[in-house]
Amino acid sequence: MQDKPELIPAESTESAPIRTSRARRVGRWFKRRRKTLAFHVVRGAAYGAGVGCVGLIVWWIENH
Repeated sequence: MQDKPELIPAESTESAPIRTSRARRVGRWFKRRRKTLAFHVVRGAAYGAGVGCVGLIVWWIENH
């Protein structure tokens, strides 16, 4: 019979491509929705500023 070379167990690389694939998927998802996310952040800040201004005006009217 022929001598077979010894098989050396290699390190598992199965988890690395999954992480890379998941990271790429998430990155692509954010890249596709960047404008939408920015729009919602600005919209939320505008709503917050508006509510703050109205609250300040109401407080000022009540105290004067």
